[in-house]
Amino acid sequence: MTVLSRPMAEVQTEAAEIASAPRLRRPVSEWRSTRIAAPMLAVAVILGLWELAGMYLISPLLISSPQQALADFVDQFSSGPAVPALEISLRELYVGIAIGLSAGVVIGLVVGRYRLLDAALSPYINAANATPLNVLIPLLIVWVGIGTEARVLFIVLISFFPVLLNTAGGLRNVSKGYVEVGRMLGLNEHQLMRKVILPASMPYVFAGIRLGVALGVIGMIVGEIEESNVGLGYYINFYGDGFQTGKLLALIFLAALIGVLNVLVIRGVQARWFRWISAAR
Repeated sequence: MTVLSRPMAEVQTEAAEIASAPRLRRPVSEWRSTRIAAPMLAVAVILGLWELAGMYLISPLLISSPQQALADFVDQFSSGPAVPALEISLRELYVGIAIGLSAGVVIGLVVGRYRLLDAALSPYINAANATPLNVLIPLLIVWVGIGTEARVLFIVLISFFPVLLNTAGGLRNVSKGYVEVGRMLGLNEHQLMRKVILPASMPYVFAGIRLGVALGVIGMIVGEIEESNVGLGYYINFYGDGFQTGKLLALIFLAALIGVLNVLVIRGVQARWFRWISAAR
């Protein structure tokens, strides 16, 4: 029975019931205010527990209070070594990341696209990726000496493999249907790569880049701890050996902040110039 053939009173009754029915409320977890307040509440709880632990439960030699860590953080920039150390560390970090990410994307594209190269190189790539890279630091020192070159090379290596593996995996997982449709439309290899394969694999590429920039910070710190007397890593090691917990935590937070900002920049680039990646999810 259609609406037009039903009695008007019945239609009006149903409309009134629908209008008077209670509306389903959105879950609290989906409220915009909750998304802002929940992280802030979690931070406040953590800082409160930390303050209590630093004041009453644990020796200041083992953990400083948030207030002392904040004071030491400010002091590192006003009269401490943070500024020159940060300049050295960031210069080495971004040179190493630029080389590592570029090489990872280019080699990943080649390995992921050509099956013969994939079959020939994948066992060696997987073996190198599974090797703890910090064991290579003595070898890097032998090759290039103690200095900036060894630290930059270590950052290159540690940021290179996640980009390579994710890029190659992205190309392998491109739908064969997309490739076949491109060929039916008359696209040559270059056009197929530019218009079909690369766009389809970009989510994997960006996932590898985010891992690479985060691991690059780890490589920066580890390299400076192992074979340097400059940079943030050296001072982290120095303050740890001297049980200067407040200054140690200040530099740890600074290193964490660098990693977070790097990832946010990559996410911003993706959101600005590759909006279709998020839209396709």
